[in-house]
Amino acid sequence: MHATDIVGYTYSADNYCPGCIVDVLPTGEGQEEFDGWALAKGVTMSVEADLREIAFAFGINYADERSYDSDEFPKVIFASQVEGDEHCGKCHELLIESDSNDEEE
Repeated sequence: MHATDIVGYTYSADNYCPGCIVDVLPTGEGQEEFDGWALAKGVTMSVEADLREIAFAFGINYADERSYDSDEFPKVIFASQVEGDEHCGKCHELLIESDSNDEEE
């Protein structure tokens, strides 16, 4: 794993793994913030592409994390930012699996 690998996201005072972040965003029909922006069945795209698309649609400058708060929209967590055992707030899996055989790159 590289220090610049995206291992999760901070959103609304919690950390989430890439597999869960879009699920915790209020994108479902009838939800307030990003109403109706959940992916339709059969549509697949990367988490980053999905987040960029939602951010663009709502006027959030996703490329400049200083321009918004993590309560408004997710911010990236890089591998180099994880200290200790950080768990996903939804699935409770570790953001980085520790393996005694891995060496930092």
